[in-house]
Amino acid sequence: MSRFRIFKSIVAIAGVALCLAAAPACAADSAAAKAKSSPQENPAFKKFIDEGGRMEFLGNSYGVDGWLLIQKDDKISTIYVTPEGGLIRGGLFDPAGLPVTAQQITAYKARMNGSQGAVPGAEKGGASKAETVYAQVEKSNWVRVGSKDAPYMYVFMNVGCDHCQDFWKKLQPSVKAGSLQLRLVPFGREDINRDGGAALLSADKPGDAWQQFIDGKLEALAKDKIKGDALERIDANTKLVRTAEIPGPLPFSIYRKLTDGTVTAIVGEPDNIMVVQADLMKNE
Repeated sequence: MSRFRIFKSIVAIAGVALCLAAAPACAADSAAAKAKSSPQENPAFKKFIDEGGRMEFLGNSYGVDGWLLIQKDDKISTIYVTPEGGLIRGGLFDPAGLPVTAQQITAYKARMNGSQGAVPGAEKGGASKAETVYAQVEKSNWVRVGSKDAPYMYVFMNVGCDHCQDFWKKLQPSVKAGSLQLRLVPFGREDINRDGGAALLSADKPGDAWQQFIDGKLEALAKDKIKGDALERIDANTKLVRTAEIPGPLPFSIYRKLTDGTVTAIVGEPDNIMVVQADLMKNE
């Protein structure tokens, strides 16, 4: 991809410094000012895409949605969308004058090269549904099972769900081998799922506690194992399932592919677990 450029002409807008560039981009007009930030709904964005351009969401900072505009000749520019739909071409700086756009582009390039982190600020909206949910999940209450350095996937589960337990058994060899990390997101209203999930969030070694529970040692995730605010955190996860419209049946898995940086979601147990493992395989 072409070398990224940061533009230097600075103008103060809404308490942050924004630089305006003359590089080709979508200009703001009265119609665009009323449009939403979605590329499908914003007339200026739609024109750009129809002409062969491509757009990548950079994140939301200081109340504006950032987009990377890639023309069909690979020239790039950045544009920011205000909550009212106004368009501002150029780079975004924070109140101290540090380049937010540069940080956003660095994060974007990292995602394209294997980083699995969420788009900064995507949980606030503006991104695709998948990116928005992924960012919300990243900020949810989860426990890590497996190597912290391994590629990861988030798995929404009920501790009393047979399919969730079967899914764990299929992935366990990869987790033990250090090639996969699971980030379990327990939730549920029934006592076994709410109390058991809270106990899982409280466990010093959640992977061991989960395995013991599956092996029939139900006391491993008993109510007396709950610590601190774990019940409140379980309830927050349950609320997220509702507000983000996480579909069933369980387990529900979501991850960012290492191959191309896209977010992928799987409802229920996947038909071919090897496809999932290939998506999360590091390219050495």
